[in-house]
Amino acid sequence: MRVFTTPPVETVTFGAGASNAVLDRFRALGGTRALVVMSATLARSTVGEEVLATLGDAAAGVFTDTPAHVPREAVLDASRMAREYGADGVVSVGGGTSIDCAKGVAMCLSVDVTEPSHLDAFRTRRTPDGEVVSPTDIGRTVPHVSIPTTLSGAEHTDIVGITDTGTQVKHIYRFRALAPRAVILDPEIAAVTPPWLWAASGVRALDHAVESILATGSMPLVDALAAKAIRLLDENLTHSTANPEDLDARSACLQAAWLAIFGITNTGAGLSHAIGHQLATRFDMLHGVSSAIMLPEVMEFNAPATREQLSRVATAFGRTDDGPDSIAPELVRQFIAGLPVPNRISTAGGSRTPFREMACEIAGDISMAANPRPVTEDDIVTLLDAVW
Repeated sequence: MRVFTTPPVETVTFGAGASNAVLDRFRALGGTRALVVMSATLARSTVGEEVLATLGDAAAGVFTDTPAHVPREAVLDASRMAREYGADGVVSVGGGTSIDCAKGVAMCLSVDVTEPSHLDAFRTRRTPDGEVVSPTDIGRTVPHVSIPTTLSGAEHTDIVGITDTGTQVKHIYRFRALAPRAVILDPEIAAVTPPWLWAASGVRALDHAVESILATGSMPLVDALAAKAIRLLDENLTHSTANPEDLDARSACLQAAWLAIFGITNTGAGLSHAIGHQLATRFDMLHGVSSAIMLPEVMEFNAPATREQLSRVATAFGRTDDGPDSIAPELVRQFIAGLPVPNRISTAGGSRTPFREMACEIAGDISMAANPRPVTEDDIVTLLDAVW
């Protein structure tokens, strides 16, 4: 027996000008004063100014100091600001970093987390026998409206990644209440995203789609959505990277990111995501860069166990895949090569020194539970060496 859990986002508003609805969406959720979480760059831009102007007096304050990979300290600093300013909800504007920080703030405000050590009681773990264990549900959180500017898909999930800076390990927190209750996909907002960041986040969306098809929990509903996401990215990502003013293409990519991640919390992800968590935190990489490095290699590694699934990926790229060896990994590799994204650890600023230590952490990552082929620490080191 299988159960599909529908992602808990209540509304998705999309299309040019959709961000004008942010105040209405926030108030409809019962919010009166929002802590706005965005980068300092966005806060200084016309995008930040327009969002704050639309919120008006409902903007209690702006938190702009979230480093990449969302350190615990940033989440707690933002939570303290929210309390000091009397915020009863959050609005996130930006990529996965700002969105995850806002999710963390919603969690901290709802369960009264005030110290880094308090977070340990709420993180999801993978046991030695592979079972994913989450703490007791935290129930409802304060309202969160999210306006993404990248294709990370963080706005559509109840998963939060927060980094323990002492160990340099990204911990996963997952409660249904942590998903933003309202999402706004506005290509005019996303048009300001730099090409390199837009392209990298698009590769992350591709990773979501591909790994949900290959995962042990794959199912026809998610296969169909993921295949459509791959088609939209194939048709629009490269073009929209070079032509940010093409709002139709940017909108198509935003919708692709939504489709790509819609079912992944049901299917699980896999080895590319597990390795990516470590590459990102160890070497300060974008998750899209880690996906560009690992996804084709992981697809080839998993090929003996996923021949039928890989053919679906190839079909989504518009290619027939009926030979003994799938062409899907090479199609993904060629697609990534056409984007301004590093695809080797060495060119992305990584080091070989911690590979063995990283392999131990990767083997215990919760994403490994859905990988379609058993993986040893030696396998992981070999894969890392192959993409060095």
